[in-house]
Amino acid sequence: MKKALFTIVLCSVMIFALVGAAFSLDQPVTYANVMDTIPDVEMLSTFVAAVEAAGLSDVLRQAEYTIFAPTNEAFDNLPEGKLERLLLPENKEALADILTYHVVPKRLSVDDFRAGEHYKTVNGHLLHVLFEQPPITVNRKISVVTSVASSNAIVYLVDMVILPPEGPKPQ
Repeated sequence: MKKALFTIVLCSVMIFALVGAAFSLDQPVTYANVMDTIPDVEMLSTFVAAVEAAGLSDVLRQAEYTIFAPTNEAFDNLPEGKLERLLLPENKEALADILTYHVVPKRLSVDDFRAGEHYKTVNGHLLHVLFEQPPITVNRKISVVTSVASSNAIVYLVDMVILPPEGPKPQ
């Protein structure tokens, strides 16, 4: 009797497991918004703080983007005191200008970078992104170290802060 009961329970568990697995395969994978996703990425804590200081959190929630987010180490490699100065309220516009140079206003996958295109950023300047072989490079010298997907953006973590070029923005 115990053996029969054990067999019934085991079969029931297996059936529930198979039904659950089949059910979960039919469900679409959903991701959280980029501003709900990147705060959980430890390597991006400085970037998140900068985005908040620049007042860009709401902007990044509202459309699809490709974001080249500098890692904490990339921010640490800025000249001494530069990050602290940029985070001051009076430098909010300059910080926003730098951060929006890291953002392309469309979602681009790795395959999109194979042709080595220039992409207009949210701040109006162009970024050159190329993927011939690992790593993906930005402006020929900045490497993508990993990526994170969200519902409205692909975030590529980069090893340097990308400073916008001086001068007028291309038309």
